[in-house]
Amino acid sequence: MNKLILNFQKRTNSVTIFVYLLGIILIALLFNNPIISLINLIALIFMAILVNREKIKTYFKFSCVIFIVTFAFNLILNQRGEDVLWKFYSFQLTQESLLNGFILGISFVNLLWAFYIYNALIRVKTVFELLSSLLKNVALIFILTIQFIPRIIQIYNETKSIRKFRIQNEVQQSKLKSTMDLMEIILNKAVASFMNVSDTLILRGFNNHQKSIGKLEYRGADFLLSILMVSGLVVDIVMVIGKVGVINLGSIDVQLIFTNSELILLLINMILILLPVIFGGVNYLWWKFYISKITASNTTTVKKYR
Repeated sequence: MNKLILNFQKRTNSVTIFVYLLGIILIALLFNNPIISLINLIALIFMAILVNREKIKTYFKFSCVIFIVTFAFNLILNQRGEDVLWKFYSFQLTQESLLNGFILGISFVNLLWAFYIYNALIRVKTVFELLSSLLKNVALIFILTIQFIPRIIQIYNETKSIRKFRIQNEVQQSKLKSTMDLMEIILNKAVASFMNVSDTLILRGFNNHQKSIGKLEYRGADFLLSILMVSGLVVDIVMVIGKVGVINLGSIDVQLIFTNSELILLLINMILILLPVIFGGVNYLWWKFYISKITASNTTTVKKYR
């Protein structure tokens, strides 16, 4: 984990981190303007690299599979549009269906990377206690949902490795059909796995009141970051209501619009996503300046921080 992110994690409590993570998940869900979605994707991947580099390659591969499958499904199911690019019997490929498929695929990938950051930063027990104090069953469902994507990726890697040995002597299938079969197997395994996990948690009493993990300490940074996140999300919701940064998916006429409002929205989302880096960087520079002012020594260590 990058030292700026580590600094952010150490100097904020679990509630502040939870608010931040919910914020980036909402940003990934709310907006589907392709320009905004692409910039958000770059910011999310940048954050993911800083948070945890160990599984980056695996997530890249899985996100590519998710994008391709979503894109292909949209081309098959949504063939509406005025600008026909290619037609084969009853199937037609339109410019609008291509754009719809691209937007939908990027939206799913953004959500995937938002959950990646979530799993790297959040403390599951803390979130469970925060939710279970009011909504016990919802807390259980929420925890299972959050853990669903990493578990699917793990099953994907295991199943793909096993299939390489099983089909090496068989007739090679088309890549699309092979991918579709693989996704069906993965989803079946994932659903069965999480049903077992849910039953186990209920039997162990995780849907009942749990012992408190301790008192949360709120500092000035926690209040400041929470206010910034909530204010930014309120602005985002107002923008969504005003149809800013949102495209009507599935429509015949898809129009790409990027005005000053979209530019403001893009800047707000970038700041919200990169908030841990900004906070960690400002905190690091402040301490560097503070140490250089209070230290009167001429040692090598002091000179380095001046």
